[in-house]
Amino acid sequence: MNRILLAGALVALSTLLITASLQAQSTAQKSDDVASLEQLSQAAYGAEDWNRFMEVNHRLRELRPYEPEYMYNLVRAHSLLGDKTAAYNIMVAMQRQGISYDFNQTDDSLNIRKTELYNYLNNMMTDAGKPLGIATVAFVLPGDPADYSSITWESSRDKFLVGTLSEGLILAVSEDGSSETLLKASEENGLWSIMGMAADPDRNRLWVSSAATPSFSGFSTSDKNRNALFEFKLDTLELVRQLHVPVLGGSQELGSLAVTDDGHVYVIDRARPVVYRKTPAGDRLEGYVASSDLVALGDIAVTPDNSRLFISDSAMGVFVVDPVAEQTAMLDGPENLNLGGIEGIEYSNGQLIIVQGRMRPQRVMRLTLSANGAGVETIGFLVVGKAEFDHPGRGVIRGSDLFYFANPGAENSTAGAIVMRTPLDAGDAIVKPTIEQLQKALKPRQK
Repeated sequence: MNRILLAGALVALSTLLITASLQAQSTAQKSDDVASLEQLSQAAYGAEDWNRFMEVNHRLRELRPYEPEYMYNLVRAHSLLGDKTAAYNIMVAMQRQGISYDFNQTDDSLNIRKTELYNYLNNMMTDAGKPLGIATVAFVLPGDPADYSSITWESSRDKFLVGTLSEGLILAVSEDGSSETLLKASEENGLWSIMGMAADPDRNRLWVSSAATPSFSGFSTSDKNRNALFEFKLDTLELVRQLHVPVLGGSQELGSLAVTDDGHVYVIDRARPVVYRKTPAGDRLEGYVASSDLVALGDIAVTPDNSRLFISDSAMGVFVVDPVAEQTAMLDGPENLNLGGIEGIEYSNGQLIIVQGRMRPQRVMRLTLSANGAGVETIGFLVVGKAEFDHPGRGVIRGSDLFYFANPGAENSTAGAIVMRTPLDAGDAIVKPTIEQLQKALKPRQK
């Protein structure tokens, strides 16, 4: 793992250090702006400048190595240039990562078709999108699926706690889907949209991150960038205190949070790559760690003993923090590991469970971590491509199962918000053919 940021300690980062990190990120993005490169890619394709189309997408893939669309574009580019070998190599890499495309659906692949290797790879890639694994509907909540922002398990009530954006509700939900409102945003409690929750029964605490978002029914422009971490008594839901976010300038929006067994609370900022922390003895929310390597934080998981933080970034993968050694690293692993499009992340007994709601196909994966927690040793599919999936997202582990929102991307609210249940031990490790097996399968048959 690499030393965090400059040469300073990870603990208690100052506002100045965080701001410097974000400014460095802004400068780096100007030289390689992804949105501008995507426009160049489209322009090159429209002009039939296949070399330029290839070059731009190679650069995009360097900047966003987990994005399937850039790999898809590279296969098309090399095909249009008549370079079968390069196109097939990228198809192999995509297939190993479980990415699903059907290149027969684009005429751009005409130059690389009509070979046994192409048919073999394309068939495996289309098969990768077929439904796989165990996922049952646990319960359905009424209304707009996108309104349900967070879910956690509360053992003392033996119920799930679910938060909403529009009304700032905290609901207690039974396994049959019946619910009751525990809290609602009001002037008295100061809540806005519920962005994240975590229960700490040992300390009789419920931690809630809340932000004034445009989705909130009481939102006004003067509330923009208002955020806080709320501390409630878990049994009575009495407000203990409200911890405001350090003002760094620019946009801020608190998101998911996590609590360790010793009482550390970590909260991500969805508008900038910053993680905030409240220590067990502390009385404020402080900037903890920032990284110029990150783009958009999505979710956070922690080990119970506070030895590792895992922060997902939908574009860049998983950022690992070691609070003890004061080090950070991006999670790495074998070449078939793709950490793009993560909408939810949970930790369980040396494994990460990731919900890739913005992957192709949409899926839930199990990653077995290395001893140091900074690498992935084995990868397994839990669920792939279920009919209920529409950008599946955040979830919570309860016992030996993952419960997660299946359809927050659905535009049709009549179906309600579907919460799926998947056993953590479902599925198997990836056993897709290695390149050696592929070569063997394609060898001419010997008489």
